[in-house]
Amino acid sequence: MRRQTVSSNILPVALLLMLVVLLFNSVLLARTAGYIQFPGEMSRLEVARQGANILVQYCEQQAAEAGVLNNSAVRDILAQFKFEIDRANTPEDIAKLETKYSRNVHDVIQREQDAKRRETVLALLSQDPGLSQFQGKTTISIYSGDDGEVIIDDPTGRLSSKTVEQIKSHPLLKGTWPMIEFEVNNGKVSLITARSLLDRLKMREDEVANLRNKLQEVNVKAGFAEMSGSGIIIELYDSQDGYSSVDIVHDRDVRDVVNELFSAGASGVAVGNQRLIATSSIRCAGPIILVNQQPIAVNPIVIKAVGDPKVLASSLDIIRKELEEFGIQFIITPSEEVVLPPYKEK
Repeated sequence: MRRQTVSSNILPVALLLMLVVLLFNSVLLARTAGYIQFPGEMSRLEVARQGANILVQYCEQQAAEAGVLNNSAVRDILAQFKFEIDRANTPEDIAKLETKYSRNVHDVIQREQDAKRRETVLALLSQDPGLSQFQGKTTISIYSGDDGEVIIDDPTGRLSSKTVEQIKSHPLLKGTWPMIEFEVNNGKVSLITARSLLDRLKMREDEVANLRNKLQEVNVKAGFAEMSGSGIIIELYDSQDGYSSVDIVHDRDVRDVVNELFSAGASGVAVGNQRLIATSSIRCAGPIILVNQQPIAVNPIVIKAVGDPKVLASSLDIIRKELEEFGIQFIITPSEEVVLPPYKEK
């Protein structure tokens, strides 16, 4: 009898411990999945935004070391970088911004540093007495050797030792950089730019590459190229118990959902695997729903949106409740990888 009494006292305690362990594991699982946050904890978006701001600071440091931090072009691109970081809706958007701007900022810094280097050397050469009194035409080339030493090719030997020393010791001419060529014509020094065919081709290639990148970005945002990122997938089912017109999903219901998604900051939306663009239409044709003039599958009608999953889902609360009152099933599934197809004409 005594042994049975002890066992009956232990059983509730064991159950309680099991419930505590189960609750603890559930909380950890929800935390890992991103459904809850502990007090004071930063979200994934906040962590990504903080990391991007650190990258901005690093870019500013690079610009300062290059002596071009106060350059207008450098300030503009850094300001645009910060602005787009603040506007980003998802960690994936911020990651794309980091990839894009880390390259673009570096290119701008390099370009402005090269320009400042050329202007500095041009000023030093223009004030050299040997060149200002030179009658005739010659070319002076200045470049950095393999060891970083500044090499000056002065065929006429007109440069003064003072100017040579100023050029070789100037902080902007440390390290490696492309060759700079100057033309001296009857005492006037001018910079030679894009002198060779290779230089011109390289400049055109860079311009074309930049235009292609911009065109791709425009196509993605406009809906003419594939878009991917975190977002939500919505499934709309007709009421199982009803047969009247109020028990099925209509085109106006789909339009209401789409409008709410875009108002909530969705970067892109597709309905029934049809990408929506500025001129897209959603309308009924008898029992069929047409999107971009194409019939789509129904029951369910699948709507995909790229953007902040939590913001997009919460924006649909009112519409979801209204439709569910008529028995229509409204299922929202967050996803880390939503892929929207490009818009295609018939």
